[in-house]
Amino acid sequence: MRQNPTLFIQSPSDRNMFVLFMVILLSSISVNLVTPIWIFYVSSLGASIVELGYISGIPSAVTAFVNILGGSLSDKYGRRKLNVIGTLFGVFPPLLYIFAKNWVELIPWVILSGLATGLSLPVRWSIVADSSTDRKRAMTFGWMNIAFLLGSTFAPFVGGFTADALGIRSTFVLCSVFMSSCLIFSLLLKESRKPPTHQPVIDSNRGETRQFLTLVFIILALNVIQATGIGIYIPITPKFIERQFKATYTDAGILYAIGFGLSSMVVQIPGGRLATRYSRKKIVLITIVLSAPFFGFFALSRSFLECVILMFISNVILNLSWPAYQDLTMSLTPPARRGFMNGVSATSFWIGMTIGSTISGILWENFSMFLPYYMSAVMVLLSALPFLSLKEHNRKAQP
Repeated sequence: MRQNPTLFIQSPSDRNMFVLFMVILLSSISVNLVTPIWIFYVSSLGASIVELGYISGIPSAVTAFVNILGGSLSDKYGRRKLNVIGTLFGVFPPLLYIFAKNWVELIPWVILSGLATGLSLPVRWSIVADSSTDRKRAMTFGWMNIAFLLGSTFAPFVGGFTADALGIRSTFVLCSVFMSSCLIFSLLLKESRKPPTHQPVIDSNRGETRQFLTLVFIILALNVIQATGIGIYIPITPKFIERQFKATYTDAGILYAIGFGLSSMVVQIPGGRLATRYSRKKIVLITIVLSAPFFGFFALSRSFLECVILMFISNVILNLSWPAYQDLTMSLTPPARRGFMNGVSATSFWIGMTIGSTISGILWENFSMFLPYYMSAVMVLLSALPFLSLKEHNRKAQP
């Protein structure tokens, strides 16, 4: 009987990948239900555009602080425990948001949300790297990205529609329900970390240590710069389409569902195939350069439909490189330090998101509603510079 090589449910490791697929999917649904309505809810509690940037930046800052710690702890104590703890913490904030009487009362709960993300996010991607071979890693990352993007595609629409139909607080209840389901699947995950046969140090060879630290710096710089651009773009966009085109909660959900979720999902398998055939470094660089202008073009949209199209194009191009980036990063990282590296990657991303979220409202209120989008395009383009110095190994020489 011929087996389909793209399906991963044919061994204990494959079954673990299926459970992880469900964990990532349910977590993504939970988080993205709130995406289109968050800015409106915080605004209804009295926050200005600048204060909205602050409240969006706080959980990003907490996540950034915790990511490396969570990844490093998973290298030492195992992936499963950290993922369960982080997921458990994530169940409660959506319910607690409902009882806030002003935006300041949201702060403790967004901190808890950031802690939950920081503990669980790098661990999940480390499980992918632990459980896949060099040959299949890019495609496996592609499938797991699809799990995340399925949630990003359908959940914003459902969240916006639920808010319009049942009230904005009902979306937070639904968010908590899906995170509780994610916790159940997290408990079913098997440990993927293989105990080291020797003391896990980076490497006693100074040359290899320097090479690894150079990789850490490159990944950190790329993510901080690019995520700053993305962080500028995301928090203000629902307000932008509301002011320009009288958009509803449902419209905001449609924008994120199609412009980010669907656009990114359809390119993951093609991106995985490209990453197995061509230079992963070149794929990342080309997609950054080609996508950057479309982040700025968004400000020139003349209709809601043009907003959807421009966001769709920017994310189709940029996110085509996700499997290549993930595969290249993990292939250059010693197995005993994959949790740490995923922590570095996630931390640097959330640092950038914190910076971008914080300054987006300042740019909007003190200059114009269009300037944040032009700055976003510049930052995304500049993120290609650190990656130019990365040395990609010849995969033919690898086992």
